[in-house]
Amino acid sequence: MFEIIDVRELAPKNKLIKLKAPLIAKKAQAGQFIVLRINEAGERIPLTLADWDKEKGTITLIFQEVGKSSYELGIFKKGDFIQDCVGPLGIPSHISKLGLVVGIGGGLGIAPLYPIMREFKKSGNKVISIIGARFSNLLFWEEEL
Repeated sequence: MFEIIDVRELAPKNKLIKLKAPLIAKKAQAGQFIVLRINEAGERIPLTLADWDKEKGTITLIFQEVGKSSYELGIFKKGDFIQDCVGPLGIPSHISKLGLVVGIGGGLGIAPLYPIMREFKKSGNKVISIIGARFSNLLFWEEEL
């Protein structure tokens, strides 16, 4: 079981959920994802790792309430538990020193952009992030990027 330690609405129907998942946080890399299942009867939901904290053992996920399972996930509150969380999965993004890196993300595409741009910055690159959404109230993480 994975404890929810934070839940926030970033924009209408777009939510951030932070889970206590120390083994996943320890191995997480930019560009990877997890698969979670809210309960034994729930479907498997793949979600991008939007952020993680290796020291605190937490992972941050961002999702949009669009179907039955994501609406059910959106009801969870701080202190609730997620049944299963598997990861990190997928091949991490290739990060190297390139000089100037420009990243573009729109809507929920902002979530995977953040850790990738953070890692390019840590690698000594100058980074420029361009983000957008259909409406200004759907934008999030402007300051982070």
